[in-house]
Amino acid sequence: MFLRVFLPCVLFSVLPAAAQAPVLTIAEESFDYPDGTPLGGLSGGVGWANSWWSGTTADDALVSVPGMDGVGGLAADNHADQGSYRFPANAGFEHMTENQLFGADGHTLWIAFHCRRAPGSADDYGGVSLYEQFVSERLFLGSPNSLYEWGIHDDPWNNPNPETVPGSSVDQDTLLVYRIDFQPGMERLRLWLDPADPNPIGAADLDTQIADLRFNELGFKSGNTLSTHGYWFDGFRLETFGEGLGDAYCFGDGSSLGCPCGNDDASGEGGCLNGSGAGAALSAIGSDSVAVDSATLLGRDLIPGQPGLYFQGDNAVNGGGGAIFGDGLRCAGGNVVRLQVAVADAAGHSQTSVPLAAAGGLAGGETRRYQLWYRDPASSPCGSTFNLTNGLELVWRP
Repeated sequence: MFLRVFLPCVLFSVLPAAAQAPVLTIAEESFDYPDGTPLGGLSGGVGWANSWWSGTTADDALVSVPGMDGVGGLAADNHADQGSYRFPANAGFEHMTENQLFGADGHTLWIAFHCRRAPGSADDYGGVSLYEQFVSERLFLGSPNSLYEWGIHDDPWNNPNPETVPGSSVDQDTLLVYRIDFQPGMERLRLWLDPADPNPIGAADLDTQIADLRFNELGFKSGNTLSTHGYWFDGFRLETFGEGLGDAYCFGDGSSLGCPCGNDDASGEGGCLNGSGAGAALSAIGSDSVAVDSATLLGRDLIPGQPGLYFQGDNAVNGGGGAIFGDGLRCAGGNVVRLQVAVADAAGHSQTSVPLAAAGGLAGGETRRYQLWYRDPASSPCGSTFNLTNGLELVWRP
């Protein structure tokens, strides 16, 4: 009966999947303010703990319209060797901080912004600095002093060796996307210039290591020793990967119940092997609070272009060991709620977009199990033309 009700749902309720695995926004700013407004004291954007402020006057940067990212204006640095500064809020991201400073090991930050040297400017440097406020400038992102190429300068007051991307030009609008992976000891930093994907996964234009980094403030700044100066900044984003929610169970690795036709996945990360040669995996990110209702279910290693049904059940089938179903294992059952159908993208990813707690009729303190049932029509290992991910158990808070 479960299979018969699924097929019409696929035909009439398919939703497109996101083009990439999701990230969470910590802070962003598009400088959507009136033309000519001093940046100091303005408080737009999202995810900030304070307004923009300047070390000397409110007009260290001025808003100029139009901007470079197609939204609002841009921030034009207005005084040599001065800048405009702001604190990203850490509410909801406390797990990524140590002593209120971003940079806890085991996490990733994305920092992206449009930047260029203003036409006619002779500035020797320009970019975004990450600070431990009133202690030190920890990392400079942009064009280091007198190199006129995009790159980084790690610990700029003590390290004489900045790094840049050869052949890059500061005199044209460039989207700079940095990824910092915080790990014990040195951090890994990557830089992409004008990537097609806002959070790229391919080879970076710069891939290096930097000193152990902690920060709580950032600033846009530029300067030189001459009278003509200025850098433009726009479309700032500070992001991270979503933290995992729930407990995965019922893997297709044969540890509790073998897969239907010997298609066990030895990795133990997902369900039984599908036609792509992998076991599709289910995970979740966001908040497990019913009131917030921001949790998102994520499927990966699916069959590109094929639909799948995200569903909820009260119980873990067979005590969490699952039961044979199609090419995989049925792991969630009892009072099944069909949450959403989504089509896997070219990378084999899909995700939910509906509020899960509302769609599942949940209250705080309740436990539910989740699974993704997906099509595999052309390459089904066992000939059933469908398969399932692992199961995921989630305990909801009020």
